[in-house]
Amino acid sequence: MKSVLFRSVALAAGIAAAAVSAASAQSPLKELRARQAEERQLASEVAYTSNICSARISSRIDWNRASNWPADESLADACDDALGAIEAICRSGDSEKVAKNISSFTCTGDGAGPSLSGSTLTFGARPGGNGFSQTRSYLQGRL
Repeated sequence: MKSVLFRSVALAAGIAAAAVSAASAQSPLKELRARQAEERQLASEVAYTSNICSARISSRIDWNRASNWPADESLADACDDALGAIEAICRSGDSEKVAKNISSFTCTGDGAGPSLSGSTLTFGARPGGNGFSQTRSYLQGRL
């Protein structure tokens, strides 16, 4: 009887350990898929901005600078406000300046706001923030 009980407990423990291991293995895959979805969304938003501005702008998310970003909020959505500011500048007649000065857009989640280094515009979003006005004001003096 003890032998049967011991085997049953050992089997149950083995199944539980396998389930925990499987759940742990899925977590990085789930995170990878979420990141890929964010990157696709940002690429789509940057493609739209590029079209409005008649420019070729590449995009990327700096995940190292987004490590504390809330899992239930879209980082790409938060960076879209900065892209909206670029679009507004282009619609006001300055698309040539944008095309000449911005060739890449980096989205981060560190709350640092906009910065232009070389031809890369980086926008450090913050949860719940809106970067449109800040980015537009920042770029108007730098393009």
